[in-house]
Amino acid sequence: MLKHWIWLTTRKGIGTRGCAALLRLYGTAERIYEMGEAEYAQTEGFERRWLEGLLDKSLDEPERILTDCDNKGISLLTYGDEEYPNRLKNIADPPAVLYYKGTFPHIDDEAVIGVVGSRRCSAYGLLHAKQFSKLIAASGGIVVSGGARGIDTMALRGALDSTMPVLCVLGCGVDVVYPRENRFLFREIEQHGCLLSEFPPNTPPERGNFPVRNRLISGLSLGILVVEAPEKSGALITAEHALEQGRDVFAIPGNIGVKQCEGSNRLLREGAFLVENGWELLREYQHLFPDKLTDGRAMEAMHRIYQIRFQKALPVYSPVVFEEGGDKKVVDIPAMKDYSDEKEKPPLTEDEQKVYSVLTGQPQYADELVAACALPSQRVMAALTLLQIKGLASRSAGNCYQRKFE
Repeated sequence: MLKHWIWLTTRKGIGTRGCAALLRLYGTAERIYEMGEAEYAQTEGFERRWLEGLLDKSLDEPERILTDCDNKGISLLTYGDEEYPNRLKNIADPPAVLYYKGTFPHIDDEAVIGVVGSRRCSAYGLLHAKQFSKLIAASGGIVVSGGARGIDTMALRGALDSTMPVLCVLGCGVDVVYPRENRFLFREIEQHGCLLSEFPPNTPPERGNFPVRNRLISGLSLGILVVEAPEKSGALITAEHALEQGRDVFAIPGNIGVKQCEGSNRLLREGAFLVENGWELLREYQHLFPDKLTDGRAMEAMHRIYQIRFQKALPVYSPVVFEEGGDKKVVDIPAMKDYSDEKEKPPLTEDEQKVYSVLTGQPQYADELVAACALPSQRVMAALTLLQIKGLASRSAGNCYQRKFE
């Protein structure tokens, strides 16, 4: 019963890891509730520090929480439900209960991408958080983020510009609006996706809740995009969770010497994947979801995917306006010139020159490049990152790299 699952998560001295361990030992919350002290003690792997909380069998608090959920239109999903995502079950400490408002998508059937970053961010970070998220969603991916100010907020706004659902994981109860200025944003997300939390209603946004929340963002995702983050940032905690959970970590290069970018730039130096737009990230998973993902910048492909998903056609739209009585465009925007079109290569460091010299026009695995260069892997990955920034190299699926400049 639901009240037993809530009872388990509200036991003092157990925590999320303790709940996950108990479920691995006993299987269900009902069985854990029904057991007594002697049965607990006889179980190999049981920790005595859990005993005091488990011997409190009062269901008053769970029943109060269930009433609160019913009054506020909050739905619950437990670890024992069939709809609980396997992707989330496979992390070390999955939440036993999820509270949500809106429609919870079938996570295992979707390319979910976490987009995270700093609250105190630059205009550069805000711009790319929105642009990347918008293209990820337009290309068939689902964006998940926290509800904080800054990068999180802009990522959610960008994703809402598409027809795809949007997920927002909160560090408080789903009935608590934090920050207050996002109340209209949260209302829109509730209508076009869902607000999600492992904390029961009325839980305030306490500081310790947010690092706990971050593991859910990465746990629901196939990969995490760090847009802009300083050192000691919550976004870096999310990236660490992602690595522990076997997820991919992507990052956008930021300005050198700017504190807001120090953490995300460090991720790139340590081997995070550099991406230049949302589709470049999402196409890493196209082979897993061939009928659901396509480059959202291609109107015809986007129409086809939309029809497959929703069985109806998109309204015809053209970004080009023509003058009345003729075929002359009101505005002609020249195509952006790629850096690699320049006649001369930009200056290269010794490491960059060495890596560039072994690159060819055919994709090569990163491990092959490390072996060919006879340099430490971190230096090779750092050089590859800078070569991509300079337009001299490109990265393709499977962690392969090739030469761009001719």
